[in-house]
Amino acid sequence: MPHIIVEYSKNLGEIIEISDLVSELHNVLSDQGIDKSRIKTRAIACNYVAVGDCCSNDHMLHTTLLLLEGRDVEIKKKYGSALYGVLNNSVKNILKNCSVTLEVREMNKDTYYM
Repeated sequence: MPHIIVEYSKNLGEIIEISDLVSELHNVLSDQGIDKSRIKTRAIACNYVAVGDCCSNDHMLHTTLLLLEGRDVEIKKKYGSALYGVLNNSVKNILKNCSVTLEVREMNKDTYYM
């Protein structure tokens, strides 16, 4: 049951279409071989952000991919690279200064309930 959690600065939501980004991330992960019906994708606007030593007008886009433990590093990199490409493409031609990051994390099978 992979989870894609997008956190973004609220001001970024005024510049790019977040619902389109969520759909694209969902589809790209499915294209990597994961059953689409098992993926949960969501986005959360952050009202207040600070990035580096800038100000409160910073643009930030961070995504966490949560996967049940057991996949090797290469497959996690494959998934992460595909998603990171989508994230970068969503802002690169619109904003010069947007912090775009992605983290792949494992969930413990013993403590994940479904």
